[in-house]
Amino acid sequence: MVMERLLILGTSAVVFLCVGVAMLILAATPPKRGAGGVAPPAIVKEARRQPMSEAQLSQALDEALGSAPEYVGFFGRFAQAFPVDYAAATGAFKARLKALGHADSADYYVSEAIRLLRKSQGALVAKAEPEPLMRVFDAQLAVMRAMAEENPRMCVGFLYGATAQDFERAAAAKRPLVAEMALARLEATANGQAKRIDRGAPSPADVKALEKALAERGLSETEVDVLIGGRTLDPPLDDARMCSIGVAYLEALRALPEASRTKIYSLLLEQMARS
Repeated sequence: MVMERLLILGTSAVVFLCVGVAMLILAATPPKRGAGGVAPPAIVKEARRQPMSEAQLSQALDEALGSAPEYVGFFGRFAQAFPVDYAAATGAFKARLKALGHADSADYYVSEAIRLLRKSQGALVAKAEPEPLMRVFDAQLAVMRAMAEENPRMCVGFLYGATAQDFERAAAAKRPLVAEMALARLEATANGQAKRIDRGAPSPADVKALEKALAERGLSETEVDVLIGGRTLDPPLDDARMCSIGVAYLEALRALPEASRTKIYSLLLEQMARS
């Protein structure tokens, strides 16, 4: 039974919240105009009647990326740490901009950058040292806590998936937290590239320790099964409670001994890289 839970642990829908799926929701679907996107730069408006030159595309993209100061550090670090991936990402952004005739929001671009980096370098993040790994999950926990206080429904969207427009609005309202979430993953990927730490899979004892930590935070056996046993409930838990146990899950992971915590973190990130 414990080994079955260990296998499910890597694929649970709730697990996915811990590895940045919330950010990737936005990248999955083009945002609607006016739903949190930035206004098209003036150069884009002027160029809609004729094909845009490379210089115009570069200027328009630079304006869009710079429209959210919170993300400037992320893009600068992306260009420094993974120049080939950065060039590929900005090339894709320009192609999309040229096809659409307008820029997307900065929130879209940061989420799409993380998606592209995950696609090319995703396995590396699981090989990072303990501190960068914890930073990834701490950033996710900060977003979850903020959502839990203000919008439990959106918080649950982080667990099970939200619409692109819903997430874009949430990201725009919480840009400092989203920026930290993106930068944390980027730094962990860079650290994993440098350190290449191979960890074994979590043991049954590690899973038991997680179950115990969840119980200590007031979760029932049924709720623990929802989180790491793959159980579904009919009717489902209400938004506030589901959000609460999602936060408790991240807090319980953080409280585990380092050896157990890092093995589980690595497993979750490896699963995300394969998804």
